Amino acid sequence: MIRLIARGALVLQLVIAGTVSGAEIFDLVILDGRVIDPESELDAVLNVGIVDDRIEIVTDRPIEGRAALDARGLVVSPGFIDLHVHGFSTEAQRYQVRDGITTALELESGVAEIANWLDSLTGHSIVNFGASADHFWARYGAMSANRAEVSELQQSLNRHGRQSPQFRRWRFDRASRRKTLEPTEYAAMRKQHVRALDAGAVGIGFPVGYHPAVDSREVSELFRFAADREVPVFVHVRMPDGADLLGVQEVLATAMAHGTPLQLVHINSVSRGSIDVALALIAGARERGHDVTAEVYPYTAASTNIATAIFDTGWQDRTGMGYGDLQWQATGERLTEETFNRFRETGGVVIAHMMREDWIEQAISAPEVMIASDGMRYAPLAHPRTAGTFSRVLGRYVRERSLIPLRQALAKMTWLPAQRLETVAPAAARKGRLQAGMDADIVIFDPDTIIDTATYTDGLSYSRGIHHVLVNGEFVVRNGENVPDARPGRPLLGEATSGM
Repeated sequence: MIRLIARGALVLQLVIAGTVSGAEIFDLVILDGRVIDPESELDAVLNVGIVDDRIEIVTDRPIEGRAALDARGLVVSPGFIDLHVHGFSTEAQRYQVRDGITTALELESGVAEIANWLDSLTGHSIVNFGASADHFWARYGAMSANRAEVSELQQSLNRHGRQSPQFRRWRFDRASRRKTLEPTEYAAMRKQHVRALDAGAVGIGFPVGYHPAVDSREVSELFRFAADREVPVFVHVRMPDGADLLGVQEVLATAMAHGTPLQLVHINSVSRGSIDVALALIAGARERGHDVTAEVYPYTAASTNIATAIFDTGWQDRTGMGYGDLQWQATGERLTEETFNRFRETGGVVIAHMMREDWIEQAISAPEVMIASDGMRYAPLAHPRTAGTFSRVLGRYVRERSLIPLRQALAKMTWLPAQRLETVAPAAARKGRLQAGMDADIVIFDPDTIIDTATYTDGLSYSRGIHHVLVNGEFVVRNGENVPDARPGRPLLGEATSGM
């Protein structure tokens, strides 16, 4: 169960850790910064000593290092853990670290053939990375009619890498998304998930909102399997029809019945005008001991592929949007009926203006809701959440609007996401904290200037106010600039391999 109240008694222990030999020299010292550790409720001007990839000490005593960083006037925080990322290219990661992200995870959709994906990023990633098991891949491979094609897809992947056109096409295969999985195929589905979990998957990604043919029996079977394996399910629920929350209620009831750890992704966009009801349901489940959490991104527009089931017939009534509320990512233009129909056939990303500011504020304020970007794959006009989610929360909602205190906001970005993961990925217990013995994933920012700068019309741009970012003790942002060749990111693996 995720704990939501920090243990203040740890503050004294951290400051006592300041007893240090004057002869000890650290690899790097961060001096006189405002150190905030959400777990222990520590918030004080202190010094941090780093050796190799670990925090060695947090102290009020003078310390020396082979390199020193003056952090006066700046906040020194654990690096931000983003549970919901879709872009893992070098270009995408350059924007992520300029937003303070040190660990990026694809948990909503998961990753097909995760062992191959982990191998492709190892040694090449700026940030730490990981993913859940991809339920669509598991159910696709479990269907008897697809098994020969899955073997061909795996061979294409091995030959051509993840950019294989054949491998990329299967994700938007509409026929399989509209085919019900037979109970006789559940064993094959479970086998696919076991294979992914054994390869290092962090839970199971279940975007059921994109799979209209998934029935209640399949939902129950998946949640029962996840409960048996003691892994969380990360769910994009079925889209509501108007103000109803049947999608939220479906997965919440099923998770509670089976005892399955549950994370509801982007609770803002799947609840919309019923966000207050959704938050009350989550809070009520938690009060009764169920392991349920949620996430929010701080923007009033969503983003997805126009070819998905979200835009099946009736989408206007379900979402409350019209054609003009859709913005074509490639050009920034608003759609018409004619361009919608044309793009619907070819596929491509749209930005969907569908939410209100007060819905976002309710979700950010809720204690059981974390911050996650749902950051898209890199494109110049991609949704601004791809570049500015965490800085926007700290600049707009903490500093400008005083919606929540700074330490509470940082907890939603660091400690709470680490807790969400640590039961299935033990290495997460060393992340999201700024304490001796923790991984040296650290962000140093100016609380008076931090803000997002990316917009819907002008596209991606780097956030302001992030001065330095370290991943595993290595600078990836220094003096407000990306470090060009830094690739210190490591895989965050599930329990079966427990690497890192």
